[in-house]
Amino acid sequence: MLQFDLTLKAAAGHSALRATATIGQGTALLTGPSGAGKSTLLALLAGAITPQSGTLRWRDQHWSDGPRLLVPSHLRGLGWQPQSASLQPGWTARDHLDATYRFRPRRLDLETRAIDRLDLGPLMARRAGQLSAGEAQRVALLRALTACQGLLLLDEPVTALPPELARRAVELIASLTDEQGWTAIVVSHQPLEGLLPETRLEIADGLLRTA
Repeated sequence: MLQFDLTLKAAAGHSALRATATIGQGTALLTGPSGAGKSTLLALLAGAITPQSGTLRWRDQHWSDGPRLLVPSHLRGLGWQPQSASLQPGWTARDHLDATYRFRPRRLDLETRAIDRLDLGPLMARRAGQLSAGEAQRVALLRALTACQGLLLLDEPVTALPPELARRAVELIASLTDEQGWTAIVVSHQPLEGLLPETRLEIADGLLRTA
């Protein structure tokens, strides 16, 4: 169970936001116009930025209290795919995957399945600076899925993918969320075929609402 009541004032690169919600297992689809604060909310939940006020709880853990981060991002056990892939140009795809295991247990079955479904086998030894936008997006999605221990945050996860790979990626997200009992919050401007959200959220005019 994810519970939050967060307030963020407008700042460079981030929208003003007031967001209150309780989200259980399954998929929550987060929508809203460009610039409304969808990416900002995911960054708040991930611990990449801090709110001015409010609380954030995950299950029995208190992650933040106002601007104080009580649990740092790398110890939250979440999988996060920002809108930008945010890969290290000199690292291979395998390097990025291995880095997720510094603070996570390795789950080889999940890893192997995700590499296969995302057609990443031929890319694992290639450096991120040599990848196309779609290839980098698949590596970033792989990193988020293998890092996830309960909370999955995906920001436009398939926008750069061709239709067949996008379909396979969405099916993978949906099946893993269901099988693993994850809570997934997915931001997407496009319809995601095969993803049936339990919750629909919308940000408009700086407020988060249940759609």
